[in-house]
Amino acid sequence: MSTVSDHKESTNWGLIGHEWAVELLRGQIAGSSLRHAYLITGPHHVGRRTLALRLVAALSCPESSASGQPCGTCRVCRQVDAMQYSDLSVIQAEKEGGVLRVEQVREVRQTLVLMPYQGRYRTALFLRFQEAHPSASNALLKSLEEAPPHALLVLTADSVESVLPTIVSRCEVLRLRPLPSEVLAA
Repeated sequence: MSTVSDHKESTNWGLIGHEWAVELLRGQIAGSSLRHAYLITGPHHVGRRTLALRLVAALSCPESSASGQPCGTCRVCRQVDAMQYSDLSVIQAEKEGGVLRVEQVREVRQTLVLMPYQGRYRTALFLRFQEAHPSASNALLKSLEEAPPHALLVLTADSVESVLPTIVSRCEVLRLRPLPSEVLAA
């Protein structure tokens, strides 16, 4: 039996406290106005990666409605959640606090031009992009400027200030904030 809170959680992609971001992305999916690049910022453990993965699931789920609501249980949704979906490339420094290298960006640029295997989009998810070497950031600029229509680039970072302004200007920025303590307590 589904409760109101179950429905609210499912319509918000299972995220608490970032309903505004989910609504914005779902609206863009429903209105076919999805951007080619997003920068999701916020402090550690605020849900940047989770939001990015839910966006990929909403775009890729075969059970998803036109409103961008992934089922969360099908094979594709499980693969996206495990970051093992064929149309998803996850790029990050080898270890937290490491450096995202230019070779990693160049490699994913080559895959972005290929058509997707299963879904409508081929997505590159750059985790902790604040760790990108300046040459890696510059290498990404070409993909941001000339992204194929089937490519989606999603970057996560601690803050807008930790990413080159030229990258920020080519992305839609979603600034996630920590939850108020009373929401966490509930």
